[in-house]
Amino acid sequence: MLDLPEAQRYVVVLLDGLGLANLMDDPSLTPALGGLDAMELAVGLPSTTAASLTSLITGVDTAQHGIVGYSFRSRPGVVMHTMTWDDPQCRPEDAQPMATWFERLNLPTAAVVPQIFATSGLTRAVLRGADFIGVTDEKNWQARAEQAAQVVANHPLTYVYERSLDHIGHLRGWRSHAWRRQLARVDGFIRGLRETLPPSTGLVVTADHGMVDVPTTHRVVIEREPELIAGVDLIAGEARLRHLYTTTPDAVAQRWSRWWGARADVRIRALALPWFGENSPTDAVADRLGDVVVAIQGDWAALTTTRPAEASMTGLHGSTSVEECVVPLLKGLT
Repeated sequence: MLDLPEAQRYVVVLLDGLGLANLMDDPSLTPALGGLDAMELAVGLPSTTAASLTSLITGVDTAQHGIVGYSFRSRPGVVMHTMTWDDPQCRPEDAQPMATWFERLNLPTAAVVPQIFATSGLTRAVLRGADFIGVTDEKNWQARAEQAAQVVANHPLTYVYERSLDHIGHLRGWRSHAWRRQLARVDGFIRGLRETLPPSTGLVVTADHGMVDVPTTHRVVIEREPELIAGVDLIAGEARLRHLYTTTPDAVAQRWSRWWGARADVRIRALALPWFGENSPTDAVADRLGDVVVAIQGDWAALTTTRPAEASMTGLHGSTSVEECVVPLLKGLT
């Protein structure tokens, strides 16, 4: 049970990339977050934004909503990336058919999200039913707090999305000075929001995943290792949870298991299904999962040349570690 405070209205703030371990590393940076009642939550797999946001806003697991990773096979021979929704034949409302809380609740709801996402495929898949309120200047913390407070006054349920920690974590790593400075800024935003919200508002702050810093010496490029690329037709997912599509799954799984050893948990699809939820997926969702699914362990990563940006990332997520899967749930009342 979440045991939320009784309130006239609620605002749920999603801080992208703030795992519980990341938050607790230096509590001196987060006096406002530290002043809220705290509990911990476990996110489903993959521990990545597209999947976790969809689970949060639909209330179902990955196997049911079907957003099985940052990228997945949307049709034969095609890998679709959820952040850009680059397969025009994959209609968001069909790819994610589960009703959102915004659609199910018989009351006004709103999503305060960067304006750049107003017409994105993921917005259509996940934020259906909410009034979309665009944030045009993400660095103006005071204006954002005031904008959110105005929206909350007219909506019994408001969702607010903040993405900067994830962005800096990917580029610099969550242990970097830049990430720590940004965490302090985000904490200031939460303080300002709580001070600005109307009375008797329940404030809930949570996250979609945590993050692991991966050293350059532990970043393996799949296409450069003959034993890893052999038999693999398509690569999707993310660098710490890979979907591999192949006509020879047993052989690929054996080679990957032998090459990675204890550094990866390698499973054919049938054995990987429990990772994605208690319920069996539909045939359409099952086809999005890799024929082989690989959860990278420790501080390692499996990169692909089909996504060059991965090579520049320090902070990564998606796999099964506590650091990636356990997030805070913080709550308070204005």
